Amino acid sequence: MARNGRRTALPRMLCVAMSVALAGCDAGPVFKGPVFPFAASFASRPAGAPALLENTDWWTRFDDPVLDRLVEAALAGNLDLAEAGERVREAEALARSIPEPAALTGEAGAGRRGGRAVADADGARADLGFDWLLDPFGERRAQLRAAGGRVEIADAELDAARLLLLSAIATAYVDLRFQQRSLQLRRAELSSRGKTLEQVRRLEAGSAATRLDIVRAEALVSETRSLIPGYEAAIRVQQNRIAVLLGQTPGRPDQALAGIGRGQPLADMPAEIGIPADLLRNRPDIRIAERLYYVAVAEVGVETARLYPKLSLGGEISLSSFGGTTGMDYFFGPTLRLPALPDGSRRAGVAARQSRARQALTAWQSAVLEAIGEVESALVEYSASLSSAGAARKTVRLYGEAVDLTRQLIGRDGATVSDLLDAEQSVAAANILLARNLRDLGRNFVALNVSLGSGSGYRKDAPDAGG
Repeated sequence: MARNGRRTALPRMLCVAMSVALAGCDAGPVFKGPVFPFAASFASRPAGAPALLENTDWWTRFDDPVLDRLVEAALAGNLDLAEAGERVREAEALARSIPEPAALTGEAGAGRRGGRAVADADGARADLGFDWLLDPFGERRAQLRAAGGRVEIADAELDAARLLLLSAIATAYVDLRFQQRSLQLRRAELSSRGKTLEQVRRLEAGSAATRLDIVRAEALVSETRSLIPGYEAAIRVQQNRIAVLLGQTPGRPDQALAGIGRGQPLADMPAEIGIPADLLRNRPDIRIAERLYYVAVAEVGVETARLYPKLSLGGEISLSSFGGTTGMDYFFGPTLRLPALPDGSRRAGVAARQSRARQALTAWQSAVLEAIGEVESALVEYSASLSSAGAARKTVRLYGEAVDLTRQLIGRDGATVSDLLDAEQSVAAANILLARNLRDLGRNFVALNVSLGSGSGYRKDAPDAGG
């Protein structure tokens, strides 16, 4: 009867354990993705449906092969991007390190056993253990959700690093071409003012100009010459900056970056782009904030589950053989681990986790609002840059005509040397202003696309990478 009782006890214990496991449910809260009313949040938008921007490789809109090559080289060689990729692999490894619910353990050994009650004898012993955590209150499931969320956070941080790199390399290139164009303009200005100085000297010989006119012309030549070293230094600084972004040693600039080449990069995207309906998907910072909220909710579940008992099903078999005597011991059945009492500190821990989750939700809302503000500001600034660049082009053209007319009239008493010097100063200032406006247009184009999150998920071999 005793043997039969042992035979029926084991299935009964299994049934009890399985019933508890199947009846159990997660003790923590259920995550619900936060939402935001985007359609009503953008002031600068045309009438109509939200726009889904196909602008993943936005830098190609500059139509500059050198920039395209720099971007690809930076994506392949940038060290910050490589570090962010390693953080993704670390997060994935940590997610895999969460113990499995079922585990087998084993131990074996051989030696000599003896003592007062047992004669000395040689032999061996082996133990085999099994443990299965039933997790009825979802602690492990919550841990897996939290670990998966951290992987997604690391992946979004990689996208953020990629977006930051795209912004840095494109902005550095725009700044480099601006400095090179400015140097080109100053050298042309120096040549023009040198010719004017010669003309003024000829006019003085004919009593058509004064010593004051010569001094002013010489001062303008000297002033222009003094500006050139600053531009040359700024060019080297930008070249070094680009080298570092490429993961290369600075000080040895790429030959493609040595001259002005195709001129300052200009983009062709219109200012009215509509509502960026994919802002949530594209902006890594919003995705990071949303996943941080997800992880915070999962950690509430982990902490809540620790308030309840833990149920596991396990057993152990021990085999031994010493001095010709063989024995076997075994244990198999459910184990119930009760939490420590009182549990006030654990409940306080749950309350703290709940507060962190609410903080994470507020942080997500703040991230969305900041993103909307950045997009709005970027749209306004890009639109203003387009208008300013157009007006600056017209200014350069008009002042250039004024200089030509002044040169023609100065020999016929229709204009003075002072008029010519003033006109040259005006055209020089207008040329630099145009170069600055084109630089600002390029920078604002970059900032607009970065604020939209465009390019954060760019891969060279992606189907839409060709634009």
